Amino acid sequence: MGYERGLSAIYLEETDRIPQVEYMYHTEFIRRLSGMDPFAAPKEAQARAYEKLDLDLVFYTLQSWEPRDDARERGVSRFTEGEDWSSLFPTVWRETFPVSSVEEVLSYQSPRSDRSLDELVEYFSQRHEEEQRLFRAQLVPGGYYCTAFMWPVNAFGLEWTLRAASASPSRFEAMLNRFCEISMRDFEAWSRCGIEAFISHDDICMTEGPIMNPAWYRRYVFPWYRRLWTPLRNRGIKVLFCSDGNIDMVVDDVFEAGADGVIVEPSTDMRHIAERYGDSKVIVGNVDLRTLTFKGETEVAEEVRRCVQTAGHCPGYFINVTGSIPDNVPIGNLEAYFGACRKYGKRPRRDAGS
Repeated sequence: MGYERGLSAIYLEETDRIPQVEYMYHTEFIRRLSGMDPFAAPKEAQARAYEKLDLDLVFYTLQSWEPRDDARERGVSRFTEGEDWSSLFPTVWRETFPVSSVEEVLSYQSPRSDRSLDELVEYFSQRHEEEQRLFRAQLVPGGYYCTAFMWPVNAFGLEWTLRAASASPSRFEAMLNRFCEISMRDFEAWSRCGIEAFISHDDICMTEGPIMNPAWYRRYVFPWYRRLWTPLRNRGIKVLFCSDGNIDMVVDDVFEAGADGVIVEPSTDMRHIAERYGDSKVIVGNVDLRTLTFKGETEVAEEVRRCVQTAGHCPGYFINVTGSIPDNVPIGNLEAYFGACRKYGKRPRRDAGS
């Protein structure tokens, strides 16, 4: 039922209950749900846990080239794993960025792929089919992590990205465009893979709002969104935009660029989005991970109820703990969370009271 329910919600069709997508990295919870040793078969255990939870959508991204790979080639050998996040799926990052000057950022030449478009289509299709076979009970979208702004952030770090953007806007634009040409080729390839939906990730905001002035995004980034999403939308593929932080100041721009939905964190005003776009756009998320981590089971249930009351009437709303669910969330709170999702997850009537 999960696949069909998720697909129906993506197309804004009424479903029996509110669909749900989670990024579940909690090792012990996965063990309990799957009945497997998650370290022996991590992805298989995760897939079985998702099936037990009756989830509807999987978060998935894949691109033809990763800045982390280039960092290794440029001499960065030290990468650390944050096992306090998840001993099963640890967070990985490099300790230092291989940058020593703004000039190094502005003159950077991103590598050119030697794969043809047909080869990229085959690569993305094969990997996506493998993921869909594994998560057979859920809808697996296509996806991309470094849509535009995340390219220089991942390659050089946020500080050097901001320094370079300030030092020479024209040269920074040229450098950003070279990165986005990689995205353009990959998005075109993804559009030919027979997918139903696509997650376009780009962290352009923080908790208090956009990292850059929205006018800057309108000049350098949002035109790329429109270009990148066009081949997907021309083939009827629904595009979901995902960013960290509070996207209130730029959500209208994101939709104007062509997004069919947004994945939002608790710092974003989901009520405003639901009131303005709830009948025409997909809305995912807003459940606060801090509540699951630091509050009690009653507060966890109330957090689910808050989100359902805010956007549960919208045909494209998905319940979601925005970010991920890592190892430090108490098991009791997780059980309370999924219990509350089952309890409050039946679609409310649009005229129903609280």
